[in-house]
Amino acid sequence: MANKETSKTPFDPEIKKGLVIALVIVLLFGSGNFLGGLFSKKTGINPVDSTSKAAVSTTAATTQAPTQATTQAPAPQEQTTAAQSNAPADQTTAASNAEQTAAAPAPSTGAPTTKAEIVQLFNESANKIKTNATKVTRNYEDLQHNADKTVLPPALQGIGSPLISTFLKKNETPVEYTGADIVAQYPVAGENFVSKTTEADLLDATCNDDGTNYNIVLTFNDCTDPVGSGCANAFTLIKESDVKENAKVVQTFSISYSNAKIECKIDKATGNMVWANYSLPMVLSVTAKVLVSIDAKVGMTFVHDYSIEY
Repeated sequence: MANKETSKTPFDPEIKKGLVIALVIVLLFGSGNFLGGLFSKKTGINPVDSTSKAAVSTTAATTQAPTQATTQAPAPQEQTTAAQSNAPADQTTAASNAEQTAAAPAPSTGAPTTKAEIVQLFNESANKIKTNATKVTRNYEDLQHNADKTVLPPALQGIGSPLISTFLKKNETPVEYTGADIVAQYPVAGENFVSKTTEADLLDATCNDDGTNYNIVLTFNDCTDPVGSGCANAFTLIKESDVKENAKVVQTFSISYSNAKIECKIDKATGNMVWANYSLPMVLSVTAKVLVSIDAKVGMTFVHDYSIEY
């Protein structure tokens, strides 16, 4: 009797579900072909520092000279009064205009302001990376597990979540890409373009001029399984074929993306993009079947940081 109970235990429904989902997780995230095919692990050098600082102060120089002039040998009060009473009105007006001119804000720098203008600038600059850049350095990649958005069968909840986290980590080893590797590895990986972003793909677009660079932030609309739109126009996405080739038990596959964001710096003098950071939060949903069908969701965020040289 004891032997019969022991032989039945592995086929308990909850255990079967746990075994299946464990297999899916291992196949999905343990496969070097799966993640390795998307994000190369080449050995690189120290990251390029993309931070530029410019400290220019003209206020002191502007205000110092008038102060010195007003302290030189003041005239007697009666002379001052006479001078003030005899001063032509046009001189007084000129002095007033000079003060207003000094206090006026700097003229517009010509930075794009509308979503259409920002998108155009971003696309033109980004696409030059794969044609003109001599070297791209992936400064780091941060593959994060969003446990709060991960849903697993109860039998595996306590084991599966830590298991996923062992495969999703931050890698701060810089990786260099040159030549054909830039096309193969830089988003959109394997394509001859970096961005086909449209206004319709974006929730928001901003551009700030810091004097040296245009600092652009693009926030993409939420989307599910995009093809030729949304995140698919600027990010390297996990494809259904990538999953099914490495996890034969997967029957259905879907990924939803939310709050995807690209931040970048474009050098004003050259129009070249010199730094970019891609953040792609997602929830991967799969249905798999070995002995029984099970559903699972895995929340992840992929962050990649790049410096670009020309």
